[in-house]
Amino acid sequence: MVLTTPMLRSLRHHEQGATITLLHALRTTDIVRYSPHIDHRIVYDKSGGDRGTGSFLSLVRKLSGKRFDLVLSPHRSIRSGLLALFTGAPRRIGFAHPSSGLFYTDTVPYSRWESTFVRRKLDLLLPLGIDEENETPEIAWSDKEETEVSALLKSGGVRSPFAVLAVGSAWETKRWPPERFAELVVELERIGLQAVAVGGPTDREAGRSVSDAGGVDITGKTSLTAVSALLHRASLFVGNDSGALHMARAARTPAIGLFGPTGPEQFRFDSQVRIIRSEVDCAPCSDHGARDCPTGNWICMPGISAAHVARVACELMESRR
Repeated sequence: MVLTTPMLRSLRHHEQGATITLLHALRTTDIVRYSPHIDHRIVYDKSGGDRGTGSFLSLVRKLSGKRFDLVLSPHRSIRSGLLALFTGAPRRIGFAHPSSGLFYTDTVPYSRWESTFVRRKLDLLLPLGIDEENETPEIAWSDKEETEVSALLKSGGVRSPFAVLAVGSAWETKRWPPERFAELVVELERIGLQAVAVGGPTDREAGRSVSDAGGVDITGKTSLTAVSALLHRASLFVGNDSGALHMARAARTPAIGLFGPTGPEQFRFDSQVRIIRSEVDCAPCSDHGARDCPTGNWICMPGISAAHVARVACELMESRR
């Protein structure tokens, strides 16, 4: 969803009189809760409360009753193609994919290896005559999140400058080990940065490692919008290949991304982002990551040292000065 925000921003800029409705999953709500580019949101919790055929048909009836003029679908699934078709919109734009391309009136190529995640989504605007160059993601928050973050920082005794460590990722093999994050807390303290760990409820182990090393652990205690407000105040971000890295970009926070089983080629990072890649021969081995290492030894992420990350952090902060 973070990587879809450039498309939403460009669509709003070029279609200022349009009423824009976003259909999205429940778990992405905080990313678009305060987006200025959306008039209405429809939440479809396909993996939770809306699972099943009955909920799908209910959504179909709801969408068809909206009488949309245009549908843009940044997904390649059959489900997304069917939803676009069943809206009854006279124009439907999606990717030219064997499983869903037939459901659209206009299709654009899905160039997996010759493009970036954001560029592929922006290409959906080309049939509308919109050729957007800006790929920078964005995220918004409110005074409520600012107040929440202030309270969290005060209760944790966090002083400025501080670094946000995003200790989680959707796939186990993409996660830097908890002991490396703990080592980084000590390294960052030496250069004058206090560490704050963020993540979901499943990241508590890594969060405890950060707090045991002298940092502050707020994993599982914040919304994504509050994390965005926190990132905006931070002097540095360090995290795995995850959505949090792109949230840091959206908050314009100097960032370090750690890549092992996956590669950064499908993203276009600017000068405020530094990428550290594993140097083992078998990396990268996956497009999106996996729960288990295909070779069984998982040496890519543990092989990235905290000292290396700290050196890159010093270089990045010095360049920012």
